[in-house]
Amino acid sequence: MRVLAVNWDLTAQGFVGDEFASAESFASFDAVILDPGPLPELWLPWAALTPDGTHVVRPGRDFGLARALLNLFHARQKELEDLLFRGGGILVVRVRPAGEELLLQGDPPRRLDRYAFLPRASLVRGPYHLSLPQGLRFLPRRGKDVQVIASLHPLAPFLQRYASHGYEAVLTTALGAPLSAFGEVLAQNRVGDPLALDLPVGLGHILFVPAFPEAEGAEAGGLLRQALAALLSCPLPEVAPDWLPNYRLPGEDELQKAQEELTKEKERLARREEELAQVQREFDFLRALLFPRGREGLSQAAGAAFAKLGFSVEPGSSPVHLLLKGPEGEFLVRVALAPFGPVGPEEHRALLLELDRLRNEERREVRGLLLCLAEPELDPRRRGPQWTEAVERASRDHRFVLVAAYDLFRAAAQALAGADPNKIRRELFETEGPWKPRF
Repeated sequence: MRVLAVNWDLTAQGFVGDEFASAESFASFDAVILDPGPLPELWLPWAALTPDGTHVVRPGRDFGLARALLNLFHARQKELEDLLFRGGGILVVRVRPAGEELLLQGDPPRRLDRYAFLPRASLVRGPYHLSLPQGLRFLPRRGKDVQVIASLHPLAPFLQRYASHGYEAVLTTALGAPLSAFGEVLAQNRVGDPLALDLPVGLGHILFVPAFPEAEGAEAGGLLRQALAALLSCPLPEVAPDWLPNYRLPGEDELQKAQEELTKEKERLARREEELAQVQREFDFLRALLFPRGREGLSQAAGAAFAKLGFSVEPGSSPVHLLLKGPEGEFLVRVALAPFGPVGPEEHRALLLELDRLRNEERREVRGLLLCLAEPELDPRRRGPQWTEAVERASRDHRFVLVAAYDLFRAAAQALAGADPNKIRRELFETEGPWKPRF
């Protein structure tokens, strides 16, 4: 396998490095890997910049530059057409913004940009039509939110290895047709913009990959070589004529049935995996009582734990308040998180104010419950007091319940282990001041 790397510093067995203008015919290789980033350097040093920011070359006064550029890009375009339509080869393009265009004045005027070398092709898939190269757009957009969605594609290891390096542009079409109708989107960003694409053209492929700064050298070359070798080893082109599937071979029906059964099994396993992930998520919610993601995380964990004890949980007037309903009555819960010491009086005062509001404005008779978590960085068994003495005295005076987050975690664990949640819930309602569970 011979691979030409144009303007991209890659090293691997069978790789030949060269520049766009001086390389051998693209059609003489099995695959061409091309970085279009440096291509504007072919004209920018000699083009005139007009007041509107356009780079212009005027034939007849450019010492033949316009003609040389047109001939060069036309020749490379024809070579790539031969590579794809006749040789069944692969073109890998590093996706960068289209950048500065060059206007070649004349009759008619011509324009060149980084992607003028792409082969001419007309792709039709159902109701959609895509013309190359003018139908593709390369919009500047930078980010590192690369999501590889085709994990089984041969190019996936390369994309996964360099996903954290980010991208410089996204792919789209001029007429708004979805790129997924013409090829396989291999990677996208978090809002769904295609970043990597396997586009079947003729008998071969065009692979568009993110720019991935620093994706060079032997490692990147080795990963790309593996992907190219896997794609080139397939004897059938990606797009075959309609009549080809009619010529079936003995054993294909059984193979198709086995594939259908495997697909069903994968769907069943995916559903089971989702169910297990949901169970694990519930466990994680409870474990957040020990080390939450801030006060809101503690509030979410508390809601999950109280639900395990048989309470009906409703959101309160703020993210740190919860309303609990049970057969024995109602609780207003306030969660308090103190990273470096015991919970202080300001938390119980806020709880009392909210209790007064509920009683006076909504005419609801509810009891207060202050859920405290202090020093979450420490192991629960090594933590100090979870509240100050002033808070404990106030809890007895105002008849609200003090609960340590670790004790609530233990109570939820007891309920999961089969203990009677009604008994635990009754203990809570019978408590005034600190709750000391009996388990």
